[in-house]
Amino acid sequence: MPNSDMYQNLLEETKAYVQTRYDLLRIEFMEKASRIIAFFLLAFVITGCLLGAFVYFSLALVIWLSAFFESIIIAICVVGIALLFVGWLLYLLRKSLFVNPIVRQLNKIMFSNPKTKEK
Repeated sequence: MPNSDMYQNLLEETKAYVQTRYDLLRIEFMEKASRIIAFFLLAFVITGCLLGAFVYFSLALVIWLSAFFESIIIAICVVGIALLFVGWLLYLLRKSLFVNPIVRQLNKIMFSNPKTKEK
């Protein structure tokens, strides 16, 4: 019955190998998921800070232009038109400014080779 022991040993080693591969897959998934979550969290925090600064600088520009135009209504309209223009430009350039870099970063995270880790 040496064949029986050999098959039993082979079966146990195969089970251990499959369990090890499964554990490795789970670890790699958790690493990639945590990197993706960290990427979006960082983008969210940076966007929030930039929006806050944008609001304060817009208000400062309105106050400065109101002294120049001697009317706060005209200053608000000028800043509003400028913001609409900037928004329109961002909409036109959305693929090159936002979509492509995000897709590139997610591809880099998802399809990175575990043997070539970032140092």
